[in-house]
Amino acid sequence: MDMVGSLERVLTDARSLVNSASTDDLAAQTPCSDWNVAALIEHMTNVVKNFGNGFSGDAMAPPAAPATAAANSEAVSAEYGQAVDRLVAAIKAPGALDKTLKLAFGEMPGQRAVGIAMADQLVHTWDLAKALGKPYTMDETLATMVLRWMHELIAANPGARGRAFAAEVPCAEDAPIQDRLVAFSGRQP
Repeated sequence: MDMVGSLERVLTDARSLVNSASTDDLAAQTPCSDWNVAALIEHMTNVVKNFGNGFSGDAMAPPAAPATAAANSEAVSAEYGQAVDRLVAAIKAPGALDKTLKLAFGEMPGQRAVGIAMADQLVHTWDLAKALGKPYTMDETLATMVLRWMHELIAANPGARGRAFAAEVPCAEDAPIQDRLVAFSGRQP
């Protein structure tokens, strides 16, 4: 699978939804119980910026908690777009996926970092679509891959539940992959 192209596809979908949010939409509640749309987009932007930093050779840190300052849709859209452009340029650089990124909790191979960025943005794009009342269907191949990675991540780091992911919600094993992914990440499909 083309990791760079896959992440770029996820970021393109996310960017489209971010760009569609009006300033009035920014106050809407999201499936992430502590965040409204503005906070969700700020989190998404911070994650993309952080991975852009890592792939550019700059220091990475855990994304900051979203601020409570008022925002307007043009500003959040522009900031997300700039972060996406920087990350995409950085991961397209020769040898980018062969790098080892230094995170606050340890080192991570570039391929895995792309997977984590993809998982974060894919699930949060679903959150954003729900909050905006817009249709969104994940690419089944990407959703399958991300769900597999998330299962591996939780198996290797059980403490991630409660920090990075809410408790899994029940979902039928034969449900569409998108539903199984969002349920695994603690959202009601």
